Amino acid sequence: MLSPIQRRILLVVGCAAALSPVRAAPAASGGAGATLDERIILVQPSGDEREDRAIILWQKRVRAGQEKGPDNVGNYERLGWAYISKARRTLDAGYYKLAEKTADVMDARFGATDEALLLRGHVYHNLHRFQEAEAVARKLVASRGMAFDFALLSDALMEQGKLAESVAACQRMMALKPGLEAYSRAANLRWLTGDLPGAIQAMEAAVRAGSPLDATDTAWTLSRLSLFYLQAGRDQDALRVAESASGYLSDYPPALLARGRALVALGHPDQAVDPLERAERLNPLPEYQWWLADALRAGGNPDRAAKVEAELERRGEASDPRTFSLFLATRGGNSAEAVRLARAELANRADVFTQDALAWALASGGDYAGADAAMRGALAAKTKDARLFLHAGEIAMHRGEPDSAKAYFGEAAKYVGTLTPSERTLLAQRLGPDPAAAKAI
Repeated sequence: MLSPIQRRILLVVGCAAALSPVRAAPAASGGAGATLDERIILVQPSGDEREDRAIILWQKRVRAGQEKGPDNVGNYERLGWAYISKARRTLDAGYYKLAEKTADVMDARFGATDEALLLRGHVYHNLHRFQEAEAVARKLVASRGMAFDFALLSDALMEQGKLAESVAACQRMMALKPGLEAYSRAANLRWLTGDLPGAIQAMEAAVRAGSPLDATDTAWTLSRLSLFYLQAGRDQDALRVAESASGYLSDYPPALLARGRALVALGHPDQAVDPLERAERLNPLPEYQWWLADALRAGGNPDRAAKVEAELERRGEASDPRTFSLFLATRGGNSAEAVRLARAELANRADVFTQDALAWALASGGDYAGADAAMRGALAAKTKDARLFLHAGEIAMHRGEPDSAKAYFGEAAKYVGTLTPSERTLLAQRLGPDPAAAKAI
């Protein structure tokens, strides 16, 4: 399924193929001598959000440079970053492709530049081309070593499970440019390496370093902090900061998802349906659809839940294969397909959660020895996450290791706030009549 901006790109490409060069270029999209890529990046957006206005501003400056000179590389660079800002705001990957085309135009006009390379590296990272992003980042670090070069390197390494190297790159960024971006990265790395209190402290610092002028960054940071609060059992705080995130940016899917999760944790799955439906409508990815379906079913709407799950199954592989693999394994669906998806993802994204996806997929097909080996890799970083512990407990139980299973289930109960309603139900069943553990559920 194409996003709105991707449909507009195809429309421009189709028009350019059908018309002569002069007729193909409307006044807002470059002059008669413009290449197809130049015409595409200069198609004016139809919205009137802050990001749209920034895109239009830099499009005008690019056109002015083309017509009157000087043809400044900085105008193209800022246009590319405006597209990335729009992508982050809307979660529409089509804008990342526009940023990539902007980098292509920069290369064609000005030759290889660090500015175009950093832009391209961020596109690779956001499109989950992590190995390519790492290669770009290493080249930038070697040639100039700016804070944002180390940020890109840290991100690419983290997604590939290279946590020690990612931490080192983040520390270099922090030394060069402390602030929201550095603190939020440090928070995620602390969480991944088992330091949940430190993660909360760093993410709170990131929130304090935010600005209303950077509403998307601040809203994302608050949404992430909400998740950490849930893991720490601070459900009311999780709801509070999720609502604050929506105050910075209305109809922002991560903030709506955070609010829905917090309401589920507080025992109100029926109230969670509205924000989760809005989040899923704006960003129909498997994670959003899974949470919505679970909340609907917990709230007594199994028919609507089934429709959401049918859509998840129809589009899940194309939009987010890792989460789709987890969903299939959790629902007891096609285990062979779940394993295939997880293995393919692991080749590109060997982090904690992809290793968990493979372990869970193998377990769903009855390969508990293989699942145990993959699960050990997932737990090696000591990430405190309820789903990881729940899966580890299930695998241990089926391997005939009741003491290990009980310990893992007990750990999952400590961080239960991030589990979906159906996962909470499974965990409650595994904990049995233990009053202390059951109280957490």
